[in-house]
Amino acid sequence: MGSYYHPSNIKEALQLAANNSGNYMYFSGGTDLQIYRKQGLENSETIIDLNAIEVSERILVKNASLQMSAFTFLEEISLSKDIQLHFPLLAQAANSVATPVIRKTATIGGNILVNNRCTFYNQSKEWRQAVGSCMRDVGDICQVTGGKNKCYSRNVSDTAPALIALNASVVVHNQEGEEEIPLKDLYSPDGIIFHQHLDKDAILKKINIPEKPKTWWFKKLRLRKTLDFTSLTLAAVVDNKDIVRICINGMSMSPILIEESLHSLTIENLLKQARKNCKTVDNDLMPMKYRKEMMNVFLKQWWSTVYSN
Repeated sequence: MGSYYHPSNIKEALQLAANNSGNYMYFSGGTDLQIYRKQGLENSETIIDLNAIEVSERILVKNASLQMSAFTFLEEISLSKDIQLHFPLLAQAANSVATPVIRKTATIGGNILVNNRCTFYNQSKEWRQAVGSCMRDVGDICQVTGGKNKCYSRNVSDTAPALIALNASVVVHNQEGEEEIPLKDLYSPDGIIFHQHLDKDAILKKINIPEKPKTWWFKKLRLRKTLDFTSLTLAAVVDNKDIVRICINGMSMSPILIEESLHSLTIENLLKQARKNCKTVDNDLMPMKYRKEMMNVFLKQWWSTVYSN
């Protein structure tokens, strides 16, 4: 029988994590965790529920910058008048996640840290046993490529590309204290170890966006307009120094950031960088070839909006 804890502050949560020697799982909205436990992909004996941790300010927009608690619900973000006014890209990204019911309990921190997905791995235990499991589970090969050296499970967060395009940073609290890092550095291009800087029982505490961009663009591709994880998400901004930040997700093991001066970027170079950096394989419900074609379509659509004037 496992244990369930409901700490009232981060210090208490970190102590509980230390006491359980890695055999635990932090729980907030729980919309992703519950699926993993049902599929037999997450079997930690101890659950540490972070919902009771008090937060002084969930959303604070001041001087065109944003500070936000990682425990903020996606619905709060999509409905926030301040975010809609200053950071509509983030509001749209949050509103694109799953369904209205899920967005009421899913947190921004949970979506940032959502587990990578693969059509071979994310199945029931019985299905995996019948087909043959993969290196991310208990096997020794990638069922998609047949290789033994790399897992290509996809990052499927929709808020991560929006936040990375907005040059967001995150505050991580671990046993040694707080550390602020660029959000893009939280991800690793590895389908098994896909998050970094989360050792020492770290808890994602806060998200910071430094400034409101000049222009923004967001689009998401999936089979159904609700529920399904993304097959391709693209978020793009032009900041106040005319720096273009385009983040592509759902195509590779981690979000892919392309950052260039607006005045030197060409559509040919943009498409080339996207093709080179996205390590796309056939591990999604949509075929790989179609997703690659749609990535080019999205990039050209964004390009036309920037240069339409």
